[in-house]
Amino acid sequence: MKTAFVTGASGFIGSAVVRELLRDGVRVRVLMRRGSDRRTIDALDVEVIEGDLHDITALSKGLVAADACFHVAGMNNISLRGRDEIKAIYEANDRGAGIVLRTAAEAGCTAIVHCSSVVAVGRPPKGEDRHANETDLAHEHELSVHYARSKLMGELRAKKLADEGAPVVIVNPSAPMGPWDVKPTSTGRVVLDFMRGKMPGYMETGLNVIDVDDCARGHILAAQKGRPGERYILGHENLPILKIFQLLADITGLPAPGFKVPKAVALATGFFSELKSKVTGKPPVVPLAGVRMALQPMWYDNAKAIEQLGLPTRPIEETLRRAAAWFVEHGYVDAPPKELGAQAN
Repeated sequence: MKTAFVTGASGFIGSAVVRELLRDGVRVRVLMRRGSDRRTIDALDVEVIEGDLHDITALSKGLVAADACFHVAGMNNISLRGRDEIKAIYEANDRGAGIVLRTAAEAGCTAIVHCSSVVAVGRPPKGEDRHANETDLAHEHELSVHYARSKLMGELRAKKLADEGAPVVIVNPSAPMGPWDVKPTSTGRVVLDFMRGKMPGYMETGLNVIDVDDCARGHILAAQKGRPGERYILGHENLPILKIFQLLADITGLPAPGFKVPKAVALATGFFSELKSKVTGKPPVVPLAGVRMALQPMWYDNAKAIEQLGLPTRPIEETLRRAAAWFVEHGYVDAPPKELGAQAN
């Protein structure tokens, strides 16, 4: 791989993909909207192509002589207000994905990686005692959250293109954590809010956590080793949310929450947070859709990605320490009682 085109480089996973490609000596072009937040790539040696997911001219320019295309861009808003925002998320995650992937195929890319999400992975059939894997496909009518539904529809477009002969491989990241979460993401806020003392309680749920750099490496391995039309879950360790807080407590010296929030209370908090949002015009502090998604542990099986791609998985303690150290180094939060050291990379 000599030249790669990356969408979504202003985001958490996308910028990590760019950094991994640069470490490999790959020439990188990135698609950026005019006026977009470029903190994640300001110091990186990349060529910026200005445009959006629907700009065929910009896409074609970025894809000239590119060996690979990594489509990582998309909207990850869980709480949407009004028809315009709902329309926008489908334009990005569904229609936009189709435009990027087809343009990459027509440009002659030999490897195209579509970044979907584990929200497009369904739950195992009743009676099967296992974690969800790549064989489990969510169904549109089962998804009440527009983000999840739009990601599923985008993935279905990718699969259709692969079935037509395009070299499209699908990856489904779980909950990445680590450095350079500038916005930050919902998973990054788990670490940040814990360090700010904003986590007095916890829900009885769980996440599959992976280091963002391991997740990014998984994208590159998918381009190199993935089978067109196949999907690969890029995840690592399934952890109850309380365990994540306990690990953070060990790493930072800050106290872990000891109060379990009943599900009814969490739902009520989300409901009233949404009502307040409608009055203030600001995003809800506790999105109701996020609460609903979190009611069941989001645990997954990463065996396929490890066996077929060689997905790396560093210890979760290292990932959490790196995330916490980055937030401290960049002024998001004060240093905790325990010394964190410098975040790697």
